[in-house]
Amino acid sequence: MSLVHSWRGSRLATFAGTGTAAAALLSAATLVGMPMAAHAAPAATSITIASPVGGKVAADTAKQVVIINVVGLTGATLDEASVASVDLGADADCQGLDFYIVTGTTSIAVKTPDPGGCAPTSGVASETIAINFTNGVGTLTKTLSGLIFVTPPALDSTTPVITDLSSELPSVDQIQQFAASGGQVIRVKADSGFAFTGQAGQLTATLGGKPLTEIKVYKKTDGTLLTTAPSNTENGNWFTGKTAAGMSGANLAITHNGVTKTFAAADIGTSVVAVPAVTTMNPTSGKINAATTVTLTGTFTGATGVTFCGVAGTNFVLNAAATSITVKTPTTGLADDAAGLGTGVFSGVCPVKVQGPNGTVNVHTPLTAFSFLAE
Repeated sequence: MSLVHSWRGSRLATFAGTGTAAAALLSAATLVGMPMAAHAAPAATSITIASPVGGKVAADTAKQVVIINVVGLTGATLDEASVASVDLGADADCQGLDFYIVTGTTSIAVKTPDPGGCAPTSGVASETIAINFTNGVGTLTKTLSGLIFVTPPALDSTTPVITDLSSELPSVDQIQQFAASGGQVIRVKADSGFAFTGQAGQLTATLGGKPLTEIKVYKKTDGTLLTTAPSNTENGNWFTGKTAAGMSGANLAITHNGVTKTFAAADIGTSVVAVPAVTTMNPTSGKINAATTVTLTGTFTGATGVTFCGVAGTNFVLNAAATSITVKTPTTGLADDAAGLGTGVFSGVCPVKVQGPNGTVNVHTPLTAFSFLAE
């Protein structure tokens, strides 16, 4: 079209004095049989991933938003009427995506398909993206676009998030309730098909919207602590971190290798509660069937009782200042935990909980674990 316009602006103007009919005749005669210029394929000065930062998107995950910036576009127009679809990588399910919004003359936002998301392409440094235009205009393609599909964190399907000491307990007794005051060690277990990296700076997490601190990754093979370093290529099947005060809700968000996945509290069984606070407990062990007197100090306003492995202690006494509790360990009702100890006899570590107002309890911490010893 530019050639015709240019031609119209020069050759026809020369014959303006010959009359309208002559000019029209010359125009028609000249254009008949004249080859039209081929439409230039779409091209751009640069095509980059504006979001997410670093171009890392959760693989096989629906509704992930990718924002593509296109600078210096020629041969096409970036608008709703001109864009037909977008391809994200080589996965067939991510070809011809029409879940997009043109957010400006130089940017377009695309969603990965629901369900399924986009699978990563094996053996490539980053994915190829393509913007397909309507009316045969063509396709704008960018290889090595900076778009990378990364496997998101996956957690164990049973009790993936527990307080650290409860890892020593049978699964039925493991504690997933966390104190709103923070300061507890949380243990997070990966799915068998996933592993947490030991590489420094590649793993962060929040519980209830507050960052976990002192994160440590433990080796998948033998459970030993990994040394976090930028060059570390070892992986672990679980990590620990310390909770913070001020948590709101109990959703767990894990950012791993640049990709964040949020696990809803309802799906992983976690909860954050305002609870009675234990400062000390003494003693922390005693013989089974001995009805050991245990003294707890802390803040116990409204406390109504104490349980050991879910069984109520006896002779519960709360002082007037609600700062001290005495209680005797139960002698009946505890489940068998080891062969040969006899029916109704327990030997092992029990979580100790202080029953608070409105159904709240003191959760399992290093200060609230009582060891029952065999006779």
